[in-house]
Amino acid sequence: MERITAKRLQSLRKPGRYRADQTLYLILEPSGSRHWVQRIVVGGRRRDLGLGSYPLTSLAEARERAYENRRRARQGGDPLPRVPAAPTFRQAASKVQQGTHWRGRTRENRRAALETYAAGLLDRGVDRIRREEVLRILVPVYHEKPATGRRLRGWIRGVLAWAQAHGHVEANVCGEMIDAALPSVPKVKEHREALPYAQVPAALAAVAASTASASTRACLRFVALTGVRSGEARGAKWSELDLDARTWTIPAARMKTGVSHRVPLSEAAVRIVESMCTLRGVSDLVFPSAQGKALSPSTLVKALRAIGCSATVHGFRTSFRTWAAEKADTTRDIAEMCLAHVVGSDIERSYSRTDLFEKRRLLMEQWAAWCLGLHAS
Repeated sequence: MERITAKRLQSLRKPGRYRADQTLYLILEPSGSRHWVQRIVVGGRRRDLGLGSYPLTSLAEARERAYENRRRARQGGDPLPRVPAAPTFRQAASKVQQGTHWRGRTRENRRAALETYAAGLLDRGVDRIRREEVLRILVPVYHEKPATGRRLRGWIRGVLAWAQAHGHVEANVCGEMIDAALPSVPKVKEHREALPYAQVPAALAAVAASTASASTRACLRFVALTGVRSGEARGAKWSELDLDARTWTIPAARMKTGVSHRVPLSEAAVRIVESMCTLRGVSDLVFPSAQGKALSPSTLVKALRAIGCSATVHGFRTSFRTWAAEKADTTRDIAEMCLAHVVGSDIERSYSRTDLFEKRRLLMEQWAAWCLGLHAS
């Protein structure tokens, strides 16, 4: 086999193995990626040693490493130190999940999507995942469910970005390199269906009188009165509540923003929580399921459908925000802070460090009065 030169290396196009030295080979993959492999006998056993990718590792560098490995092997040593195996995709995803990238329902959606569409990747080492495999997974999903495809790609890309940052892979095979291979899908802004705020009082009264479980009824009404996200309410714990101060502090780990959030509880919201005290010994959750676990998102949705309501649970946040804009005597900042939205530019936030808590408390009391039908006609 003819030895390749640095000049010929630039013109290689056909996938295959090309000899570069006595024991050194360049592997040209069908995908176009190139990497060095040294085939050497160590302790009577043949080993294939990876010496890096090209052009990150040049021909001269690869030959120098190959020579040093042969020298060590002749002296009875191990040419390369034992390198810990790269984590599996599942293990890498777990590491990302422990950080701040995925929270709340996003974590549940991610796990379900990966199990459904990318099961073949989960137990593979991240260094063994190839671009072609990622495309075989993503392209059909992009065609059938564009929104799911975009999210799925983002989650796979995020895991491999972590692997790349920690030196387990040299390139992210779900990154920009596959942009042109994915179907072009126009971005469509999806709006969750919400109740007009004038219909909220009747809907909550219907929920309270429904046949849903006490925990489900209480959680739905609590979501509406506090303006929080469904997952934040379903995961609420007794330890987060201070009923004397009428305050609920949601820890950063359960917030979409990654920042802890204080929620002023109206008197009506406190009464809802107090109605759940009989179940306090069953679980540390304020609104537990019959099994003592967190209520599922579908449970709350089913309760709304049972009363003939087609809106989403998240839509109560829209109902509140629209009411605040049209009916309440408040400011945009106060209303947005009630929803735990980031307000203002980075510079503005660096100077203004108040969460307007007492003003938010007043607004939430007014909203509760509206929801209970106590507002002036």
